[in-house]
Amino acid sequence: MSKNRIYKYDKSLVPEKDLQPVFTRTIQGEEITIIGVENMWQQCRVCGHLKHQSDFTLHGRIDKYFRKSLKNECRDCDNANNKLLYELKKENGPPLPHCQICDKECNTTLDHCHDTKTFRGWLCVECNLALGKFKDSVAMLERAIKYLKGELNE
Repeated sequence: MSKNRIYKYDKSLVPEKDLQPVFTRTIQGEEITIIGVENMWQQCRVCGHLKHQSDFTLHGRIDKYFRKSLKNECRDCDNANNKLLYELKKENGPPLPHCQICDKECNTTLDHCHDTKTFRGWLCVECNLALGKFKDSVAMLERAIKYLKGELNE
């Protein structure tokens, strides 16, 4: 975002049901409104360590009230993951022009196993997110298939 942006967080425009505590960070001369409290501590979902909010980077997206939120993985884990993705992309060549699950022609994204840190393939965003929602669990996916076939009787 540019320094000359027109839109800013304005608490008076936020309905009561959407009010959350916020604090600000100045990044490259621009004041950013962040959901949370200034001296909050947060647990990293990757390493499990409890760290100060300043150890977490911001999500790129902004909510409809022009607030940002912190990522749920610390800066160290985020950097390590970005390095891993860079290396896996370099080792596994250019992306395929189609998703390996749904076969849709699209810009594909690299899919990897978070446990073994190994390359699995190239998927569309939707299929990659779907695997994540099922926690990359074959058992959960098999159960979902049974459900779709009407074979679950619970």
